[in-house]
Amino acid sequence: MSRNRLMLLLAVVAAVVVAAGGFFLGVQPQLDRAATAKSDTESISAGNATTRAEIARLRQQAKTLPEMRTRLATLQASVPDAAGVSSFISQLNGTADTAGVQVATITVGDATAYSPPAAPAGGDTSSDAASSDGSATATATPAPTAVATTPAAPETATDSSITSRNFSVIPVSVTVNGEFPGALTFVRGVQSNSRLFLIDSISSSSPSTAAADDSDAQAESPSWTFSGSIYVLSDAAAAASAKG
Repeated sequence: MSRNRLMLLLAVVAAVVVAAGGFFLGVQPQLDRAATAKSDTESISAGNATTRAEIARLRQQAKTLPEMRTRLATLQASVPDAAGVSSFISQLNGTADTAGVQVATITVGDATAYSPPAAPAGGDTSSDAASSDGSATATATPAPTAVATTPAAPETATDSSITSRNFSVIPVSVTVNGEFPGALTFVRGVQSNSRLFLIDSISSSSPSTAAADDSDAQAESPSWTFSGSIYVLSDAAAAASAKG
């Protein structure tokens, strides 16, 4: 091999080495940075799209903010964060006056901590017991008859944010004197008041008369007793519970 050819070959090898070195030392890092920049751009674009969607949702919710505040005020009046017995009694008296009945007694008990309702018990196992009894004997099948069915109890609904630490139940019983239409109007008014009064028991007593030989005897008005509960939801207790 001549000297010129050897020099040419060495020059070509040197050029290849320089080109490879330039690629790995200069071009490849630039390509990596470009790929990283593209990936970051796509990620930022996706994040911006999510942010824009969230802003649009918040703007839509902001339009209903006055309505939500009004709803919140109504709920807070229905179940306040304090017992407010005096104002509740005033509501009852005002409702009785409007309904044309007279309040005889109002009994407000002590507040008790809320206890979540127990899950309904299992189904009736009497049929299973009968089928498992080995001494049972076959009998003639009677003619089919109409059987009264008991409606199924509603499903128990609970909320984990309502606990015995922030929710209290206050038993209340109110007795009014008046005729049935007035008592019915009173109940409707009580159920429409701002304070929630859940009535779960109603009883009545028939009017009585004085002695028959008393010429001035007059029939007394019927008496109606409504028993139930009012409720208190303490925000402060809820916050303390959340921190604990």
